[in-house]
Amino acid sequence: MRQSRLDVPRYLVLLSPKAPEEVVARYRPAHLDHIRSLIRQGKVIIAGRFRDGTGGFFVIEASGEEEVNSIIAQDPYKKADLREFTVKELEEIKA
Repeated sequence: MRQSRLDVPRYLVLLSPKAPEEVVARYRPAHLDHIRSLIRQGKVIIAGRFRDGTGGFFVIEASGEEEVNSIIAQDPYKKADLREFTVKELEEIKA
């Protein structure tokens, strides 16, 4: 299991629907490949979708919002304008 780097900022990225599900479904495999690649690179630490179908999320470690936006710009959902991406910098509670 990968250990977190506590000195690296983390960002919550929320994905909200903008397109009909039948359109989104065509892009889902490429989107998931993109997210899995980011997990393997150690950039994304957790990702998933909401069971109620209202979108999904991922938490990313990045040097700043510019890096986060660069990564988001590569996402197939973003390229096809299928999801609204909302970025929030996290302030974690440390033990």
